[in-house]
Order: sequence, then structure tokens, then C-alpha cells
Amino acid sequence: MKINFRQVVAPINFEGQTATFDIAKTLGNAMKYNGSVLLDIGFEELASEIYHSEGAVEIPAQYVNALIAVVRESNLLATVKREVIKQLN
Repeated sequence: MKINFRQVVAPINFEGQTATFDIAKTLGNAMKYNGSVLLDIGFEELASEIYHSEGAVEIPAQYVNALIAVVRESNLLATVKREVIKQLN
């Protein structure tokens, strides 16, 4: 699956308004430096690809669960976490 981490659209209130969030750098850094998930060089390469991305990034199936764990542990807004996890599932 492909996800554009530069343009994550998530709801911001009960009225249904949404906002677009650029989480590519935050997530890439969390994957490589701040998360408790340590996998392999491929996961670190994915972190770099997300960090430097200009558009959608292909997420290999073997890293989906690890990426969800990093998102859950991150300091991202709850609404953004829910949206990214929804896209990963």
C-alpha cells in the first residue's frame, strides 16, 4: 500500500472539519531515532524514504505492524494517529 505522509487528512472537530498534516519528518525521525521498534536496515531505509518523501511511499507488508507501533508511541495528534493506522490497516 502507498501512503502520502506529507498530506495526511484527519478530522479536527465534531463538525466534520478536516486538516492536512505533514508528518513525514516527524514519523521518519520517530522510526529511526525515537521509537522502541528496532527491526533491520530495511526499516531504517523506509524511515529515510518517508522522511525525504515528496509524495506517496510504498509500505512493505512486513513493516506494517512495526510502523503502527511507532505511530502509537509517537507524539503525533491522536486524530492523525487514528488516520494513519486506519490507512495502514
